[in-house]
Amino acid sequence: MSHARVLLGALIAATLAFGATPPASAETPSTPAAPSEPAIPSSQPSTTASASPSPSDAPSPAPTPEVSKDPAQSSDGSTADPTLEQMNAAGDHTMGSTIPRPSGAEPRFSTQLGVSGVLGMDVSGWQPNVDWPTQWANGARFAYIKASEGTYYTSSHFAGQFAGSYNVGMIRGAYHFATPNTTDGATQARFFYAHGGSWAPDGRTLPPLLDIEYATDGSGTCWGLSPAQMSWWISDFVRTLRSLTGVNPAIYSTANWWNTCTGSNNTFGAFPLFVARYGTSTPGALPASWLNWTMWQYASSGVFAGDQDIFNGGMTQLQQFALGAQNHPPLGNFDSVSLSAGNPFVVSGWSFDQTNLSAATTVQIRWNTPAGISTTTVTSNLSRPDVGAAYPPAGSAHGFVANAPWSGYGQYGACVTVIALPGDAAGNAFLGCRTAFVSAVVSSAPPSRRLQDSDRFTTAVAVSKDSYPTGGVKVAYVASGEVYADALSAAPAAAVQGGPVLLTLSTSVPPTTMTELQRLKPEKIVVVGGTSSVSDAVFRQLESLSVPVVRLGGATRVEVARAVADYAFPSARSVLVATAWSFPDALSAAPAAAKQRIPLLLVDGKALDSDTAVYLADRNATSVTVAGGPASVSDEWTADAAGEGLGVTRIGGASRFDVSAGIATKYFPDGSAANVYVASGIQWPDALVASAAAGKAGVPLLIANSDCVPRPVGNQVVRLRTTSMTIAGGPDTLASSVDGLGVCY
Repeated sequence: MSHARVLLGALIAATLAFGATPPASAETPSTPAAPSEPAIPSSQPSTTASASPSPSDAPSPAPTPEVSKDPAQSSDGSTADPTLEQMNAAGDHTMGSTIPRPSGAEPRFSTQLGVSGVLGMDVSGWQPNVDWPTQWANGARFAYIKASEGTYYTSSHFAGQFAGSYNVGMIRGAYHFATPNTTDGATQARFFYAHGGSWAPDGRTLPPLLDIEYATDGSGTCWGLSPAQMSWWISDFVRTLRSLTGVNPAIYSTANWWNTCTGSNNTFGAFPLFVARYGTSTPGALPASWLNWTMWQYASSGVFAGDQDIFNGGMTQLQQFALGAQNHPPLGNFDSVSLSAGNPFVVSGWSFDQTNLSAATTVQIRWNTPAGISTTTVTSNLSRPDVGAAYPPAGSAHGFVANAPWSGYGQYGACVTVIALPGDAAGNAFLGCRTAFVSAVVSSAPPSRRLQDSDRFTTAVAVSKDSYPTGGVKVAYVASGEVYADALSAAPAAAVQGGPVLLTLSTSVPPTTMTELQRLKPEKIVVVGGTSSVSDAVFRQLESLSVPVVRLGGATRVEVARAVADYAFPSARSVLVATAWSFPDALSAAPAAAKQRIPLLLVDGKALDSDTAVYLADRNATSVTVAGGPASVSDEWTADAAGEGLGVTRIGGASRFDVSAGIATKYFPDGSAANVYVASGIQWPDALVASAAAGKAGVPLLIANSDCVPRPVGNQVVRLRTTSMTIAGGPDTLASSVDGLGVCY
């Protein structure tokens, strides 16, 4: 997929997540230029404060708060927050106290919001008598409760509210109202921690929350601090609190305040965002550090006491959040690969870490080329304006390009992982793998076509129609579709005699198989297998087609294979041999046997049995080729065969894929297969009939893994100068990556 399409998808997803451009409201974001000083300096900036001009939506200056006792209720006896003036006078501010309320009605119910999630609330000492059972009954499932402000105020109602919300089943946490110009951040973090801002991994305690918003004391929008000073203060607070609690605290703010007062600092993405925005149906644009929100304070009053909040997720995610989960792994995309003969294999993409949007990430690339497997790392810091356009907070410097040297024709693969920045507990992000292929005759993976249908029986019909489109065949072999062995031994016989292999149930012939036999009009039908595999009822059903029907049976699959060999290859003096107890070796061997016009015998793989020895002797066999390693057909078997005077050759290897490649190498010369068949080396049903089709076409059958093509098999496509592939089976059997010759690691 092109990076343009990926970024378009990201933009669409962002539009769906955040809604269309929200209507103007009391919180209108602005984005000032970033300061020249670093976002979070290594040491505290100068405390010489320069007052920032107040934006149009900032509150009016207010007197410096004075220490006071807890307020009682608001003057009208309700549980709504009092005015900012009352809170200024009391020195006790609620979360969102400095955000002007919209003139219109605020959303009251989840159905009025453009997002979904778990509903909750936040309260303070201004709601001293919360009826917690009623809040639960109304749908609140979490609550943030004010614990402290600056270093001069603690809420005497905190303990009761914390316990009351817990007792009705809520997940609850504590918040601190920041006054950044009264002490450094670490001091206020320690004060908050000592007065309720702790955390426990019990699944019922939310991460502690920093409430940082417009100044209340007349010092200006940003408490008299520069963007660098404010960034340092916030970092000082949250990192100190994290060291005390072991969990990343959340940050409550607005997009306007954050971008104004931190200079659009985008290095705080590791800390969950609690965004405030009133009078709209979505949270709208987010502060610069975040691509998504965790909680949203969407109204200052409603069905719950205090402010109205929503969590971005379901109850399971809320519980995970309470346990400290903040799953923000790096983002990125593995855009493309390019390869041409004699030139390096080039990969490109982009990545960034959501915990620090401005930092460059490291990308690890695991190469798989004809030269072998290796790993390199590169820095993802190249210009990608499209990334910056899709993710403005991250900027454009997040692209990467890397290459591996040319090492010959064949498969080239790369898998890309973005390494998480230190402190990103979500871990690394795997961006996937891509493959390129080039040979002397094609510049990419040969085009493929698939022979597939809804099940093994109809897939067999599809293969038959492809191999014999006009019907009028000499023979049709019918074998069990419930076990694999009989169909495998039938494949070379059917191919040589000019007909397909079709599959049946043990007790009845599937209607699609009967219809295909009627289309084929075979001169005879050969049933392969004893009555336990293909019943007499099936035999009689086939006889109803008014075609001669012959059974090649036996007590075991080994006997059945000899019966087929005796019937179809009475004069052959060479044989191919494979184990009767696993299908891959026989699957690859069948087209080779058809090409040589010799039988495929199945054996138990231990010592040479007397019946097979008699069969070979009676036919004056001179040579045996064993398909498979000693684990499949033992060295004792080959020694016994040699002792009978037979020339014995083994085509082995470390895996079934090596055996498949070895068979192709022995029986199909270089440049001899413009087309090859590919079937699963893991699942047998779709592969059964493909070997007969490959044998009829005179081309090899190569086996693949379910989602990749092992290099020995891919090398055969190069050697055979293949320009097209026929794949047997659907994507549930062989993934689409097999069509592209995706290399296995």
